[in-house]
Amino acid sequence: MNTQDMLNVIFGVAVFGLVLSAWCICVMLWVIQYAKRRKEVRIRLGLGSVRAERSQVLQLWRDEYQARRQPTVAKKPTLGDRLEQLRAAAAWKAPVQVVLLALAGVTGLAFTVTYVLTGVVLFGLIASGAVVAVFWTYTKRRISARVVLFERQFVDSLGIAARALRAGHPLAGSFQLVSEEIDEPMQTVFAQICQEQALGLDLQDSIRRVADSNRNADLRLFATAVTIQLSSGGNLAELMDSLASIMRARMRLNRRVRILTAQTQMSKKLLIAIPIILFVLLNILAPEYMIQFYTTWSGRCMLAITAGSVLFGAWLMSKISVLKY
Repeated sequence: MNTQDMLNVIFGVAVFGLVLSAWCICVMLWVIQYAKRRKEVRIRLGLGSVRAERSQVLQLWRDEYQARRQPTVAKKPTLGDRLEQLRAAAAWKAPVQVVLLALAGVTGLAFTVTYVLTGVVLFGLIASGAVVAVFWTYTKRRISARVVLFERQFVDSLGIAARALRAGHPLAGSFQLVSEEIDEPMQTVFAQICQEQALGLDLQDSIRRVADSNRNADLRLFATAVTIQLSSGGNLAELMDSLASIMRARMRLNRRVRILTAQTQMSKKLLIAIPIILFVLLNILAPEYMIQFYTTWSGRCMLAITAGSVLFGAWLMSKISVLKY
């Protein structure tokens, strides 16, 4: 190795060290800024030490839920049980097997079409992964929309049940009234309780069974509170009004969280869309420039690394935009 090569190596190492140092500084500044903004958001939500008194009701609700939850040893759900719970949460009408077969068919079709058009297996795998990602995103949106609808209907159901109890109806009669007045998905919950109670099952057991079969913390809290009230005695109408007021306060807090994290969500969508749009435009405007990415091994590796970086960035920003409280 002559002197010129050594100088080139030293220069390359120096440039790499400089770029790495600049990148580390940018990451540190971003972490500091993120921690500062997170602290500000928590203070604005009333979760910091400055406004801790405002979250007293929600904290009491959490403590009460943790204290009343019965320490039962449940067996670990199998993969089929998890898939069935996911299907029920997303409100898919078809069975799990049909949904999985349809997803596998669409994924295989996307892989075949992409491979026939491009002749590259990597692009076929990317297309298949994109189909799975789109399906999962759509499923999560359906679950989120169903959870929001469930919470709104649950608050209305508690109000109807409380008024029915004050009017003189028994607890089972108030549940029957709710199942007649409220639409899906809340209608199925109270209708199942009434049906099991009519078949001879104890009302407390019916409420607990329905709460255990639904992945909703509010419904489980309701079941625990009603069971304790039925065992020890108390004003069920006042209990339901209290639960409804706590749920309304938590829903208002959730709306504030969504507003405060809206900017991060928009940034995530823009940062993900920009490289995809540029990739499509370059393929249309300058195909001779992009052909190197398809025909050479190094170009394919760069495309794979780019796709992985975009997916990792989307996952990381999704985690950042979630505020735990």
